[in-house]
Amino acid sequence: MPTHCPQTGELERLIRDRVPEARAAVLTEHISSCAGCQDRMESLAAGGDPLLTTVVRACRQERTPSHSAMWPALSAVALEVASTGDYSRNGDTPSGAEPVSTGDLDLKFLQATGDSTLIGRLGVFDIKRVVGRGGMGVVLQGYDPHLQRDVAVKVLDPQLANNDVARKRFCREARAAAAVTHDNLVAVYQVDEDHASGLPYLVMQLVVGESLEQRLKRVGKLSSVDVAKLGQQAAAGLAAAHAGGLIHRDIKPGNILIEEVGDRVKLTDFGLARGLEDVRLTRTGFVAGTPLYMAPEQAHGETVDHRSDLFSLGSVLYEAATGKHPFDGKTPLAVLRRVADETQPAIHDLDPSTPQWLSDVIDRLLAKDPAERFQTATEVAEIFSLELARDGVEMPGCGKASAYALRSRKPICWKSVSFKVLPLLAGILLGALAVALWPSSNPAPTVVANANASVVEPGLAPKFTIPGKAGPVWAVGFTPDGKSLAIGSEDGSIAFYNVSDQFSTVTFPRTGRHVWSLDISKSGRFLVAPSDDLEVEVYDLSTNKADRKFGPGASTKSATFTPDEQRVITGDRAGMIMVWNLQEQAPVELPGKGTVHTLAVRPDSKQFASAGADGVVKLWPLPSTKGDKPMLLEQHAGPVYGVAYSTETANPRLASAGWDGTVRIWDPMPGKQLRVLKGHEGDVFSVSFGKDGTVVASAGGDGTVRIWDVETGAPLQVLRGGGRAFHTVRFAPDGKTLAAGGRDGSVRVWMIE
Repeated sequence: MPTHCPQTGELERLIRDRVPEARAAVLTEHISSCAGCQDRMESLAAGGDPLLTTVVRACRQERTPSHSAMWPALSAVALEVASTGDYSRNGDTPSGAEPVSTGDLDLKFLQATGDSTLIGRLGVFDIKRVVGRGGMGVVLQGYDPHLQRDVAVKVLDPQLANNDVARKRFCREARAAAAVTHDNLVAVYQVDEDHASGLPYLVMQLVVGESLEQRLKRVGKLSSVDVAKLGQQAAAGLAAAHAGGLIHRDIKPGNILIEEVGDRVKLTDFGLARGLEDVRLTRTGFVAGTPLYMAPEQAHGETVDHRSDLFSLGSVLYEAATGKHPFDGKTPLAVLRRVADETQPAIHDLDPSTPQWLSDVIDRLLAKDPAERFQTATEVAEIFSLELARDGVEMPGCGKASAYALRSRKPICWKSVSFKVLPLLAGILLGALAVALWPSSNPAPTVVANANASVVEPGLAPKFTIPGKAGPVWAVGFTPDGKSLAIGSEDGSIAFYNVSDQFSTVTFPRTGRHVWSLDISKSGRFLVAPSDDLEVEVYDLSTNKADRKFGPGASTKSATFTPDEQRVITGDRAGMIMVWNLQEQAPVELPGKGTVHTLAVRPDSKQFASAGADGVVKLWPLPSTKGDKPMLLEQHAGPVYGVAYSTETANPRLASAGWDGTVRIWDPMPGKQLRVLKGHEGDVFSVSFGKDGTVVASAGGDGTVRIWDVETGAPLQVLRGGGRAFHTVRFAPDGKTLAAGGRDGSVRVWMIE
């Protein structure tokens, strides 16, 4: 019966293998007995063009002469396409294009409904209105009759229904958005395809509010507190996406939604999101994203990673704080040139009322070199959370730089310089005046300037250097016999090297991104290496296999064994410290505030220390019970990144270090601060005792490892690497062999005499 024949559109989808399997079986059975549909299928397969044969014959004709005007015209078109990124010929409009007017939108794909308040129906959803139209999709407001709630329905633009690239990208967005869930990401409820129209669609949370783009057009710019809140929530959403292996690649004000009630931030539009290893849908030479918010490596068409999203976030926050974009230009090409080559004015210079720390955080997000940016979205979210908790209190210092500033952008604090230098100059002038007035028969001595006074001494050369191939090194550790060195890197790998010949002995498979710390048990049998996974793995070094797992349920920054090997202590980004019994795997939970960056256990197992984003060193009793209260050491002026006990059991010392640039030595039993060691320029990330506790080593963001005398506080040596930050330092059990690793991915080993 003709009335039972499928529509032409459904036959086209059958040819392209886009019909569900069950429906395809029904259609195939019908076509096998319907001569009319067979003719239609043949016509559709041939393109439906009666002139097809003529076209094929024309393709066999001779090539157009080289002097033809067609070739210059084609070259001009190709050049224009390459410079503007306009792929509209294939229906593949860049996501950053201006939304298309909905006035010419054909809504025939919607099914008719008898309700005059609706514009149609898609699947089971009643469609109320068109919310907007972007490069590849149409967003509709719908109503879910089953759950009785309003939803947002994003449908592939009907004009792109037959475009394979657009369809694949749309489906990839659906998968990407559905793969992660977080309070700061728009939730995806359902992914489906409409049987009547063949259009794929996804059903999402309907955010009642406005986009950041709309808000900035309405208010101009945001207050510093609102910018910080925006940054904290957007970074938290990005952290969830990155943890799921996704890079958004198109962070911009239009893709950041703000709820009407509570101002909660929601990231949306994962249309350009891609997995870290998914390159199949990226056309060579095609730069995906929006030029105003691209990272330099993205603008160059180079490989991007999660740090590219952080640059885009920095651009958004800069615009939110100033009302101006940092790299605005008259043409997309001009914008891309500025993104790649120019440094934006610091926000604090444009508006001195902006807190210095906020200006520095955004400045660092906008660093041209990805290695100079913050390395994770989680770190950025933590910084905003910490500073918001300070109620806007400025960082200590002269007000011209914070702990977050790029070293190359930190200005000179002239107030501090004058305070230190003017008395010296005054003394010199008075001394010169006294010498001039004092009668003497002897001529004044000749002063010879030291030409090498400003030369930085290279320091002790390392015994050897292990080059890095796995990204920045966050953790190093020695086996108890000192014969092997373990290295934990950003790519999640853990490698062991023989200290005597520097040959790699074994490399563990990935444990998740970023091995933040590692510890080897006193017997040398077990290794624990926390990462951004929600579980902590303990490896048996006798078999080189995972022995057991713990489930803190959050990204873990630090973990350590107790000397008796009965317990493992973990600290995570949620501020929770867990003391795990290795036999029972039942933890004692000790809640805190802010990320726990570091842990250390006293050699006699009577106490352990924790420290982190709240800037407080906490001393806990061992064994620990629920409800235990720690002793608080609160002298640090900001986050604490490293703690360590000396090895003697009778009266060990405790060292701590942090963003305030100091190393502090403590007597841990009364909790008394003994001395403060100053010498690093900026953050100090790690500390380790050597030589029976008589010396302590510290690793800093200034690219130095410094050796100090514990009793006097005197600086003994300054060790230098390749000029990049050192993240970790550790003495071997002999107290003389010292290893340090950091930003450049290599590990240097010194012999300290």
